[in-house]
Amino acid sequence: MSPLVAVILITVTIESKGAAVKPVVSFNPNWGTVLAYESVTLTCNVAPPAQREQKYHWYRNNRNLTINDQSFTVNYAEEKDIGDYQCRAGNGDISEAVRLEVSGAHVILQVPPLVFEGDILSLRCHSYDKFPAVETTFYKDHKEIKSLGTASELLVGKVNMETSGLYKCSRRIKSHSSFHNYSDQVDIVVQEMFSLPQIKVRPDQVSEGDNMTITCDTKLSPHRETTELQFAFYRNGHNVQGFSSSNQYGVPSAQLEHSGNYACEVQTPTGSVKKMSNGQQIKLHGGGHVYRAVIISVALLSILLVAAALTYKYRHNLALPLACNGLLHQKQVLVSPDAALLSSIRVNGSDSSTALVRLPNEEADRPENENLSASQESLKYSNLPFTNLTTEDICYSHINTGQLHKVYPSATYRPDDCSVIYCVVKPMESQENTAVQPSDC
Repeated sequence: MSPLVAVILITVTIESKGAAVKPVVSFNPNWGTVLAYESVTLTCNVAPPAQREQKYHWYRNNRNLTINDQSFTVNYAEEKDIGDYQCRAGNGDISEAVRLEVSGAHVILQVPPLVFEGDILSLRCHSYDKFPAVETTFYKDHKEIKSLGTASELLVGKVNMETSGLYKCSRRIKSHSSFHNYSDQVDIVVQEMFSLPQIKVRPDQVSEGDNMTITCDTKLSPHRETTELQFAFYRNGHNVQGFSSSNQYGVPSAQLEHSGNYACEVQTPTGSVKKMSNGQQIKLHGGGHVYRAVIISVALLSILLVAAALTYKYRHNLALPLACNGLLHQKQVLVSPDAALLSSIRVNGSDSSTALVRLPNEEADRPENENLSASQESLKYSNLPFTNLTTEDICYSHINTGQLHKVYPSATYRPDDCSVIYCVVKPMESQENTAVQPSDC
């Protein structure tokens, strides 16, 4: 009686996107454990373009095997054939390891070497042909799950993560109908085919008018890297992009109405495995470009205001000396070497236009002259032909006495040697008016 063989058929669609895809090792029949002296064929599955004129390399337990074909068969398996098998196509990446076990027991529970969510799983309680069974029973986590007659295979169906557990089987041999032979326990771990997808958005802060890109990020198991996945996108529960091989959803020149709760769904080509990401709230900020323009304008305005404030604060030190110097060059100048303040001078009106400038004078600054009264000082200038002065006629400037090399007690003005500390200017009313020089200078 020939054994009944069940194989998990995996349909692989390979999509080449420029990145190298690792090959995948598969067994036929697809059992991770075989009885001694049985046969099994190993195949190195690669992307279709790499299958042509490729030299293959096989490894067992990280040791190179002298095999250069894409497939090879282990005939009459022995203990020496036990190990982790890997393959390489040309100079490409090496595959993940797949383990083959060889047993000499009377009864073994055969399961695929790798079980992934969405797979159609079959279990086989296997023994040698010379020991036909009249009854087969399967157990999970020490509890009976199914009792069969002479059949040796149990179809579990499409698996998920809850299918994982400890499995074993027993067979009652025909020649020993009262005796049950139990297999060793096998720990079946259903692996994740791909991780739970996550929504990622670029840029991190999306403003109105930006080009928004939403990526559905997931990772395939290294043993299923050749599996093509399909992606779909949703906003507020409504589909905005149907299933396709693209894991990105782009929104050029995004508007405020594109704000919402985004999610994505990933599935295998057959739809056997589907996973939905958690929702992510994406809020667009209105008027991004206008906002940046306003910020720049405010910054420029602030700079202008600071410059205006500084100019106003130092206007007497910067602007007015220039104005006074210009007026002094255009009008007659009276120079006073005395220490009296202009505010103490009483000036008699006159038709002439004059300017009164106070310069430092050693005699005037002597201590014995400190008793000079303001009234006496004013008499010295009582005959000067000044007209009535107003506050608009007076400008003030600073004198840097450290720059004075010589004092000129005359009306001669030397702007290179001294600066004006007080300047009184009255516009000339006629070209004939002339300045009156002080008689005591």
